[in-house]
Amino acid sequence: MNLRSLQWKEILLLPAAGWTLTLVIVHQSIIASSSYFLTRLIEAFQSGRDFSPFLLAYLAAMLLPYIPGCASLLTLQLWINQAHRRFSNRLSESTYGFIEKHRDNSLRETIESVYSRNSFIALQDYLTFIYQFVSLILNSTLSMIVLSLLLPGNLIVGYTISILGATTLILLLRRRVYLRSTQAENTFISYSEALSQIWDNSVLGNRYNFDLWKQHRDRLASQYYSRSNRLQLLKQSGNLTLAFLSLIPTVYLILSAIYRHGVESALIAAIIVNLTRVFHILNSLSGLVYQILDFTAMNARVQVLLNAERRFMEPTALPEAPQGQVLVNDSPVHQYESVVKVIRNSASGRFTIRGANGSGKSTLLHVLKKALSSEAILVPSHHGKLQWRTTSANQSTGQRAVSQLLEISSHPEVRYLLLDEWDANLDAANTHAVDEILAQFSENRVVIEIRH
Repeated sequence: MNLRSLQWKEILLLPAAGWTLTLVIVHQSIIASSSYFLTRLIEAFQSGRDFSPFLLAYLAAMLLPYIPGCASLLTLQLWINQAHRRFSNRLSESTYGFIEKHRDNSLRETIESVYSRNSFIALQDYLTFIYQFVSLILNSTLSMIVLSLLLPGNLIVGYTISILGATTLILLLRRRVYLRSTQAENTFISYSEALSQIWDNSVLGNRYNFDLWKQHRDRLASQYYSRSNRLQLLKQSGNLTLAFLSLIPTVYLILSAIYRHGVESALIAAIIVNLTRVFHILNSLSGLVYQILDFTAMNARVQVLLNAERRFMEPTALPEAPQGQVLVNDSPVHQYESVVKVIRNSASGRFTIRGANGSGKSTLLHVLKKALSSEAILVPSHHGKLQWRTTSANQSTGQRAVSQLLEISSHPEVRYLLLDEWDANLDAANTHAVDEILAQFSENRVVIEIRH
């Protein structure tokens, strides 16, 4: 099974999905039967026959739908939660260990925005849409089947004409809605990333940084609001057109049937009794077609989520050699692979990497992490989001560094410790404390460090 199919399977083919759709079918079937029982009730009443069985059945058809209706909303929430759990677990597992992607800032922004801010809302909206979409289809289809048993056949013709006209409009609008939805969703990701930068740019009070951030935020805001407005305008224009396509043919046929010469009074009564239901169905048809248009937008949002994982499958290779002069324990590095071999053959020791900015020091750590895999822990220079067991928010930078290294030292399976400028922003006391820990660590394991 390819990646795309597997991704959709883990969203749609879940236990709660089956229960939700089953309950929706039961719910809509009971609702549709109410028109049948109401019509038979009126016919029995007019003819003087016993109408009590139809009355009881009609009352039951009005009351019982609440049970499967409420239950389906509960299972829908279970479906949403299961889908999000599967998605979040899958994305974290799929991206694990792709060290060569770590410095791709564009991909980082997309993944963090998708994972932390967009995924639950997008999946919730998408699955709720499917729930409403299936409900509308069943409501319209089952109701028309019931009414076709009760009303003149030409009303079905009108309904069919409405469906064909609506389908034609869908085919004309679908591509444009999809493109505009994708543009709006991608712009929203960039906009939300800009919004997430409020803390440093605003709270620090640096006017220069604040003004630059504001300009960047406002530019992305204008792009997103403009694209979302154009998307909504396109969808609502289509919805208005669909309303006319849905209503006009059937309205004409209903009026023709009522005013036709010699029509039976029982038929007129049946048409009038079910007129509200017919227009409700036609309104549902208009809503259904609008939902189909909206499905394109919903699908585009979910595709943005799934494409984030697919981008990790695109091949990316780490460089084989440094861009400038890089020294390891004062020896020049010509090929990264030679350093990997030296480190692999070392049971203990301390290796210090030095070089100018942009020469390839951090890249060497990434190459080593890729080669050493789970035997190594890489701590980048900016690692505030890494999860630790012992770190407290009340600790200073130095205290956090000490507690993190002690935590790493307590895990014997970690044979290699890769540190990127660990001594940056540390005072003399904490630098000495960290240095002592690293010295002890390197007595029976390996430390590879970039020094500030």
